[in-house]
Formats: sequence, structure tokens, C-alpha cells
Amino acid sequence: MTGFDASKVVIREAGAADAGRLSLVADATFLETFAGMISGEALVAHCERAHAPDYLHQLLAAGAKAWLAELDAAPIGYALVNRPELDAAEPGDIELKKIYLLSRFHGSGIAGRLFEAALAGAAGHDRLLLGVKQDNERAIGFYRKQGFEQIATRRFDVGGTFYDDVVLARALDRTLRS
Repeated sequence: MTGFDASKVVIREAGAADAGRLSLVADATFLETFAGMISGEALVAHCERAHAPDYLHQLLAAGAKAWLAELDAAPIGYALVNRPELDAAEPGDIELKKIYLLSRFHGSGIAGRLFEAALAGAAGHDRLLLGVKQDNERAIGFYRKQGFEQIATRRFDVGGTFYDDVVLARALDRTLRS
């Protein structure tokens, strides 16, 4: 990735007041990642529901944690952890619900910085879980490099259309438990 200074990217914790900024980058990255792979109608319906500022505000107000990656105050990526909604979850688990970065910034180390922020935010839990579309090899490769292993599969609803996901888990360092 060229054309920008990665040292100028700020990773900061997002609060409920940042729901609009999270929504912008959530929509942009989800559409950029899945347009042409998932039905356009399903993508739009999913974004309208799962990335709506009000929905994200409620998540954050209820205890979810999120981090924004920003370049010159423009959101370019984000990560979000929350209580698990996966059937494979066990007591003590937390879920990495979202981690996306605009493709222009792939390979810059920013995704790794977002992941480290989410990992720190998961302290006090036993495992970090996530679901990823089974044919998203780039993401699966990234997660495997971060120590994740497949523990299950699931069907994921994107705007009323179901897709196959793999569910991955990574044990968390108990020395970081709060």
C-alpha cells in the first residue's frame, strides 16, 4: 500500500457517540468486501439493519467495545467485540463481531493494529471467537496467522440470504485476565 503515511493512522476506542462514523466505515467496507459475491439486495438490507447508527449506538451503550482506525479524522476501518451470539460459544468467551479495513489500506499493518486493540479489549475472557464467510480466504488466512482455529460452522443471515461461515476461536492469554 502506497500513497499515505501509516504512522498517521490513529486507532482509538469508539464510544456510542461514534455510531455514525462506525456506520459509515461498516457500510463502505462490507460493500467493498462482498459486492459481487453476495446479492446486492441482501447486502443493502444487511447494512441497513446491522450497520445502522441507532443499532451500533445501542450495542456500544450496552457494553460492546469498538475501535476506529482514522486517517486525518476519516474512518478507514474498525473492530468491535461483544458478547457472543454463536452457538459454539462457552461461558468466558467474547466475540470479535467486526473487523474491517478499506482495501486501499490492506497490507499496511493497520488491520494488525485494530486486531491488537480488540485483543486488549477482550482481556478477562477465555477465548476470542468470530465467524467468517467460508470462502473469504484472505480473512481466514489473517485469522490463522493470529492463532485462530476452526471450532464450528454456522449459517449467517445477510439481508435474508443465508451463507456458510466457519467459526474460529483463539485462546486468550490468562496472564492478561482482569
